[in-house]
Amino acid sequence: MKILFCFYPLYVKYNNGIALLSALCKERGIETELYVLDDTEKFDKHLRGNKYDYIGFSCVTAHDYRKCLPFINIARNFNKAVLLGGVYARGEGRQIDAPVDYICRGEGEMLPDFILSGDDRLFNEKMLCEDIDGLPLPDYGMFRDILFERTELLKGKALPYQSSRGCPHRCSFCEVNLQPAGVRFRYKVKEDLRFLAAKYSPDYFFMGDAMLPYYNPSWRESWGDFRHPFFAYIRADIREELLVWLHDRGMMAGAFGVESGDEKYRNEVLGKMISDEQINNTVRMLKELGIKYAPFFMSDTPGETFSIKAKTHNMIKAIGGFPFIWKYENLFV
Repeated sequence: MKILFCFYPLYVKYNNGIALLSALCKERGIETELYVLDDTEKFDKHLRGNKYDYIGFSCVTAHDYRKCLPFINIARNFNKAVLLGGVYARGEGRQIDAPVDYICRGEGEMLPDFILSGDDRLFNEKMLCEDIDGLPLPDYGMFRDILFERTELLKGKALPYQSSRGCPHRCSFCEVNLQPAGVRFRYKVKEDLRFLAAKYSPDYFFMGDAMLPYYNPSWRESWGDFRHPFFAYIRADIREELLVWLHDRGMMAGAFGVESGDEKYRNEVLGKMISDEQINNTVRMLKELGIKYAPFFMSDTPGETFSIKAKTHNMIKAIGGFPFIWKYENLFV
């Protein structure tokens, strides 16, 4: 059995989900191959010159899903099972009428069971992998010729890594609200990062956790004394001693959500539960430690007035860094 994994590199350069599925498949004797989508004629030629039993597509947002559609239609011409997965495909509260044979509705770790025995529960139920400690490390060898950078904020070769799934906070605008509560942790951080650093020699790790679980003592213990440059998502209410701990382990850059410059609106409507004082303290600490930072903001949120927009504009200028502004409507398409 052989499966071809495909994705359009609009937002993601190293697809963690595909790399993990490849590792799971290889453990079960299933061959895997990667195709980074580029030109439809080249893709058609590639499929004519190779034999696959399954062709899988992964999409992060509606934008790269639309980019994938011409390639999906080409894949269907070859009478092979065409699969669709990824963050967009399993998104809460949306139904996708995609021209594929199967759509993954949850986490896809059961893919080898489907390929080998026809167990199709991952396409009918929102499957969750409870024990992420038992998962293999992603097969990043598939991406060896692809450079993953983060524009101005980070330069050099990055390697994605996830040590948890879920988030302990329930901001009103976030899809995490619609997912099962709780956080699942991986307690092999030192072992994992040491192995990945030796095998792939990244300039830094891109920690893909929705929020790095630095608040968890057992997780910090699993990191131990390993040190290597990394980027991570934090919250602007992080305690100083924890930020110092992350910096000591190699945190060179980070991102955190501010969402709005209006404190009352930020907390009462968006449910962020972070004060202006906490934001300013975190920015101060990041500057003192020499950590680059990207504050995230949103625009055109429900009930946002001109006055609130002005406060957001002023805060963007005041706290500096590498600000990123999301249009609210793009979070749900």
